Amino acid sequence: MVTTRSGEKTADGIPVGMGGHWWESRLREQFIPLDVQVSRSILREGFAASVKRRSLDDFGLVDLSCDPCTGKRTATQVSEATEDWVVLIAIRSGREALTRAGETILVGAGDVVLWDTRNQAEFEVLESIRSINLLIPRSALAEVSGRAWPAFGGALERDSPSVRLLVSYLSMLADSLAELPEPAVSAARNATLELFDGAVSQTIGTEDAVGSAALRLSIDAWIDGHLCDPSLSLTSVAAAHAVSARTVQRVFGRSGETFNGTVRARRLARAREELRRTNSSITSIATRWCFSDASHFSRLFKERFGTSPAAFRSRKMRS
Repeated sequence: MVTTRSGEKTADGIPVGMGGHWWESRLREQFIPLDVQVSRSILREGFAASVKRRSLDDFGLVDLSCDPCTGKRTATQVSEATEDWVVLIAIRSGREALTRAGETILVGAGDVVLWDTRNQAEFEVLESIRSINLLIPRSALAEVSGRAWPAFGGALERDSPSVRLLVSYLSMLADSLAELPEPAVSAARNATLELFDGAVSQTIGTEDAVGSAALRLSIDAWIDGHLCDPSLSLTSVAAAHAVSARTVQRVFGRSGETFNGTVRARRLARAREELRRTNSSITSIATRWCFSDASHFSRLFKERFGTSPAAFRSRKMRS
C-alpha cells in the first residue's frame, strides 16, 4: 500500500511536493493510468492519498482513498492500454463527480457505478473519498451471460439485494484475501464474477434490448451445454435457435463480443478448472475442450491467463 500526506514521503520515498505526478504513478501501478491534478491550496493544506491492490487471480481488488483532486482518462491512455477493464466502483465515503461524453453524475457513500476503461472519462473528488474497486478484464465477461455492458456512469441500484450482496462480499474478501490458499482464490474469483453478473443483470437494461437479451441467455445456455462438441459453430447455434447467423453475430455484438471469442473464452475457463482439479494430461484436456492440439491450447491459454497450462498446474500443486 502507498500512503502519503504533505510533509511526508511515500513508501517509495517520493516527496509530496511533486504534486499529482507521484499520485499518477501510483495509480498507474496499482489501479488504472489517469492524469491527475492537485491544486496548490490542497497541497498546502496537506494532501493525503492511498491505494492498495490485491490480486484475485486475473481480477484486481483495489482499496483507494484520496483528498480532493481532479483527473481524467485520456484518449492516449485508452489507445495505449494493453488490457481493457470493466471497473465496479463502490463508494464508502466522500463525494465525487464522474463525467463522460458531457454527462456528469454525482456519487457518494453507498453508490455503486460501472466504468469501462475503453472510454475517456473525467473525475473530480469533491470531498475526501474512500472506495473499493473491482477490476474485471473485459474478456472475462464472456464466461457469464452476455449483455450490453454499460460504458460508464451505469449506476447500479444501491438498494438492490444483489448489489448489496456483491459489495458486502467484496469488503469481506478485501479483508481475507491475503490469507486464502490458491485454490480458494480461484473459487473466490469465480464467485465474484457470478455475483457481479447477477448484480448487473438485475439493475441494468433497456426496453429495446429485452428481446436480444432473452435470445442471448438462451444461446449462452446452449453454448455451455455443447462446449465439448467439436461441431459447435455459429451456424449450428443459429439453426438451434431458428435465427440467422447474422442475428447471432448481432446479439454478441451488443456486448462488444464475438461468437468465436465467447466460445474460446468459455472453453479456456473450463480447461483451466480441469487443470486445477484433475491430473488429466494437457493434451487430453486440449482435446476434450476442442482445441486443435496441445500447442494451440497452450498458446491461447497463455494469451488469456498470462501463464502456460504447465506453469499454472505447477503453481496450483505447490499451493
